[in-house]
Amino acid sequence: MKLRLSLITAALLPLISAPAFAEDTDLEKILVTGDFQKESIQTLSASASLFSEREINDRGASFLDEMLASAANVNFTAGASRGRYIQIRGVGLRSQFVDPINPSVGLVIDGINYSGLGGSSLLFDVNQVEIYRGPQGTRFGADGMAGMIQMESADPTFDPSVKVQLGAGNYNSYEAGVAAGIGITDSTAVRASIYQRESDGYVDNLYLNESTQQQDELVSRFKLHSQLTDHLRTELSVHYIDINNGYDAFTLDNSRNSVADNPGQDNQESIAVGLANIYTGFDWFDVSLNLSGIDSDLVYSFDEDWVCNDINKPQLCGAGLHPDGYSYEDAYYRDRKDKTAELQFNGKSRDWVAGIYYQGKDVDLDRQRRKFSDHEAFNSTYEVSNVAVYGQLATVINPKTTLITGLRVEQYQGDYTDSNGFIVDTDDVMVGGKLALEYQVIDRTMIYTSLTRGYKAGGINSEALAKAQEFELGADFFKQHTTFEPEYLWNGEFGVKGSSLDEKFILRLAAFYMYREDMQLKSWLVEDQNFTSYFDNAGSGENYGLEIEGSYQLTDNLFFTGSVGYLDTKINDYVARTSLYSPPLDQDGREQSQAPKYQYAFTARYNFTDELFATIGIEGKDNYYFSDSHNSQAPNVNLVNLTAGYEAEQWSIRAWARNVFDEEVPTRGFEFGNDPREGYATHTYTQLGEPMVAGVTFIYEL
Repeated sequence: MKLRLSLITAALLPLISAPAFAEDTDLEKILVTGDFQKESIQTLSASASLFSEREINDRGASFLDEMLASAANVNFTAGASRGRYIQIRGVGLRSQFVDPINPSVGLVIDGINYSGLGGSSLLFDVNQVEIYRGPQGTRFGADGMAGMIQMESADPTFDPSVKVQLGAGNYNSYEAGVAAGIGITDSTAVRASIYQRESDGYVDNLYLNESTQQQDELVSRFKLHSQLTDHLRTELSVHYIDINNGYDAFTLDNSRNSVADNPGQDNQESIAVGLANIYTGFDWFDVSLNLSGIDSDLVYSFDEDWVCNDINKPQLCGAGLHPDGYSYEDAYYRDRKDKTAELQFNGKSRDWVAGIYYQGKDVDLDRQRRKFSDHEAFNSTYEVSNVAVYGQLATVINPKTTLITGLRVEQYQGDYTDSNGFIVDTDDVMVGGKLALEYQVIDRTMIYTSLTRGYKAGGINSEALAKAQEFELGADFFKQHTTFEPEYLWNGEFGVKGSSLDEKFILRLAAFYMYREDMQLKSWLVEDQNFTSYFDNAGSGENYGLEIEGSYQLTDNLFFTGSVGYLDTKINDYVARTSLYSPPLDQDGREQSQAPKYQYAFTARYNFTDELFATIGIEGKDNYYFSDSHNSQAPNVNLVNLTAGYEAEQWSIRAWARNVFDEEVPTRGFEFGNDPREGYATHTYTQLGEPMVAGVTFIYEL
């Protein structure tokens, strides 16, 4: 108890007694929407991070994974051309192959639900990125069990506006983007943008003598906002995303020098439309109808053996690497269609909200795999339909205390069919919610405590279905793992948020304990170079920790920002099967995967003049397990980032560098045998993230 009181006192004391400064900051002016209404992040009763357009530009970031290291207790995995699988507080997916999956961390861009489509998160003309940690069960339901990420692009303005961004960097990278907005009538304004980025990537394919991990990414967005009548407003968003990236990340020696003869692809083409209609003409409440749809074509393929088969190049291809025609290629073609509809009612005083939500998702998979000289084809269709009703109420207990109560009930149905003749249905009814108490200590200091419950739907293990029929050995095991149950996550949290009177000192602190009920874990069985993935339910899991984020303007010219995360996790009652021939792997009591015990990020910015500035940042994280089905680990890392720039009234130029000392940072890891010269002895194979990347970015805004 004394320790807890000391923690609270230490957090509150600087907020109450911090000295005053002359200048103002912009933090309070940037609003988030994590609790159904627009409010400052400092008054939100949840742990969250917020990144502005300026922070994105200072980091030279073009994609979401290049920003995530700045947020406490947020991690990601690649296993693709980009880090598009995100974990919050140790909870989140790491990959997708055959099985249909349900995300643990959701992604919303301009009000359109992109959950499970992490390749969509390009950052050009994005005003802010919001990261919400912990269950978002009332607002987002099944897509936000571990947390939610929201991105908001620039809104239309009635005054003419133009933005031009040009950049170039190492690895033959360049970027070019333009955005423009204008009012076309007294009540209607539009904004359109287009952005293209290309890079050779960070892998050299020595056999093909070309770039095979290249990045070729385009995003275009259009927004129209119109006040149709005094009480009716409509907001239209249209997105087009075209990503044609290479995927050639793994090598037998864990280097950046590939010799794959059939490197893969990681492509996405998406068209998305969102339409929000808000009516404010009723006396007691406002009503909004939000509709959206996404049509995506996805390609994910790779050279499964990672090597070449060319007797004319024995030094590169290696004698003995292809016994008996050993060669593997794997490709996944997905056609995915999403649609959502939400009818929401908001009280005029913003003290209550209620709504009904519908989401439909159809995913058609065509898998093409070549094993030796044989060709295997597999097709499946997964149709999801979920309906939810929700409500949240803010009750003022006294002038300083408010009670937040929220509830969401969601029915989640999945219908699965495949080319093996299997037809499987799942039907889950899940309940989530929020109970929070907010106490305003003084004008700019708030304490909150909350209990939230999130959930994630159960699902189908399509490979286990096939193996249960195909193999006599282990058939009983696979039959027991053809489906898996929903997971529920309980989160108890205590937080302090505050700032000094002049907002020069800002602090956000959250301590949490999470209990994962029927925790979903992914495992792999490896038999004779055949890989079978499946999801299983552990008995439970426990995650607890601390998150501290803040900023401090020491002088008129020196400004600090920082974040620290501590995370302790445990798996309870889980045994992983990695082979039908070897003993099971008891993971009871082990830490969960993708959950480093500590993370930190600190940045100092110094303004030499009103225009000239420089920043230096350090960031790092502890070692962590790559997977829950093996015990290989990523090492701890410590990185340095630099930026120097000149900001005039209408233009700016920045020179930036990330990972200045070129540290090797694994972003995905597997443990199995893939080298026939060693009798397929088990090794840890890793995909390396960004090396030292540097560039110059010019931005003109009018």
